[in-house]
Amino acid sequence: MTTQAPRPHLPIGELLWAPVVHGVQLVPGGGDGTLIAAILCANPGTRGILFDTAEGLAQAPARLDEAGVADRCALSTGDFFRGVATGADYYLLKSVVHDWDDERAGVVLSHIRAAIPDRGRLLIIEPVLAEITTADGSPGLYLSDLNMLVNVGGRERTLEEFRHLCADSGFTLTRTVPLPPSTGFSIIEARPS
Repeated sequence: MTTQAPRPHLPIGELLWAPVVHGVQLVPGGGDGTLIAAILCANPGTRGILFDTAEGLAQAPARLDEAGVADRCALSTGDFFRGVATGADYYLLKSVVHDWDDERAGVVLSHIRAAIPDRGRLLIIEPVLAEITTADGSPGLYLSDLNMLVNVGGRERTLEEFRHLCADSGFTLTRTVPLPPSTGFSIIEARPS
């Protein structure tokens, strides 16, 4: 297992736009629950489902309890390569898609498509590479792309590559919201096609 350098705190809970925060959120590959806890803290009317392997969820009960949201977040154990839990309005993937090549990422997205209601939304929080590299571009993202390829067989993607990956999995990319430049991330929104 490789460790990543710490990234600046992403205030995702505060950055998600209003329509997203009124419903049940499901975070596949959500690990210790840091992301879903931030969303639930910032949006008291929201409930969550944290989905990961048993090992991935090991620290989640303590994290959710510490954040005061354990009563609003169910834990669901599974493998997103075999399927994901149903019952959510929004499926949120952060730093998951770039861990995998297109085939494996497509499997995860296809399982989400099978589980998500037609009115639901998929939110992908990932770095987005520029379509054309410029001298003033972000070299860190390209180093991350190389790191993902060498260490786990994944890669960073351009917006057009995300568009194709989503389309191949039954989603239509609807918008992208860049997060603060210091984070290197964007929120990519897609809806079932």
